[in-house]
Amino acid sequence: MKSRLAKVFLVTFLIVTSSAASGADFRSLLEQKENGTINWSDGIVEAKGIGLPPNYAYYSGSQAHSPETISEAINIAQHNLLETIVNIRINSELRVIDIVENFPSVMFQLRNMVHKAPEVEELRKYLTDGTVEVWSQMSLRGGFSQLILPPEIRQIEPIKQVTRGKNPVVLGMRSHSSEIYTGLVVDARGLQAVPVLAPKILAENLEEVFGPAYASREFAVQWGMVSYTIDVRKAKNHLRVSDNPLIVKALKSLWPGSCNFIISNADADKLRSASAHLVFLKECRVVIVIDPL
Repeated sequence: MKSRLAKVFLVTFLIVTSSAASGADFRSLLEQKENGTINWSDGIVEAKGIGLPPNYAYYSGSQAHSPETISEAINIAQHNLLETIVNIRINSELRVIDIVENFPSVMFQLRNMVHKAPEVEELRKYLTDGTVEVWSQMSLRGGFSQLILPPEIRQIEPIKQVTRGKNPVVLGMRSHSSEIYTGLVVDARGLQAVPVLAPKILAENLEEVFGPAYASREFAVQWGMVSYTIDVRKAKNHLRVSDNPLIVKALKSLWPGSCNFIISNADADKLRSASAHLVFLKECRVVIVIDPL
C-alpha cells in the first residue's frame, strides 16, 4: 500500500514539475503546433529539436552524447521555433508570415532573435542511444512585440483625470455605472474563439471599445495587448487586472478569425463612464477567457 502511494505521489510530482519547467500550469492557454507550443497566457513560444547520434554510435553501443549531436538538436529547435513563430496570428487578417513575406528585413531580425533564444536547460533529455532532445524558448513580449505589433498601436500620452465640481444634490451618491474598475475580464467561452496578438472588443453597435487605438505601445510591447487563460477564476484574480476588474460576457466572436468580440452596449457604457477606465485600457489591463484550443 505504501509502495502504491509512493508511486502515485511520484507521478503527481513529475507532472507538476514538468508543467512548472515549461512555464505553464493547467489553466494556461496552450496552442500546440507540429514542432512547438505557443503559451498565450505567459506570452512564450517553445519548440523542440532532436539531435541524432552518428550511425556508428548505434552499432558500437556508445552512449556518449557528442557536442555535434547537441548542436544539431539546438539548430533544429531554433528552426522549429521560427516556423512556429511565423504562424502566429496577429489579428483577424494577418499572421506573422504575412509581414515577413512583404518585409524581408523583419525576417532577418526574427532570425537573429531566434538564434539568441535561450535553451530551456531543465528540459534537455539525453537518451541511451546518444540522441539528444532540447527545447528553445522565446518571449512574445519586448523586441518581438515591438517588431510585429501593428503600427496603429501608438504611444499614448498620460490621460488626465477630470476633476468635477461638487454638487450638493448628488454628493455621497455613487451609482454602479460610475464605479472605478481596475481592469477588464472578457469571458468568451463557448464562442470557438482563437487567440491573437491584437484582438478587438466592440459594443453591439460595432463601436470599438478596446483595441489597437486604445492600447499604448509602451505597455503592449512590455506586457502584450491582452493575456489569455482558460480559467475564469484565474482571470478574475489575475495581477494584470488588479483587485476590481469589470467582468463582462462576450456575446459573440466576429468572423473572419473569431478573435474579435462583441459585448453588450451596457457593459461598453461602463467602460466609457470614467477616464480612469481609459487609463487601464491604455495600460492593457485586459484578460480574455476562451476555451482550450
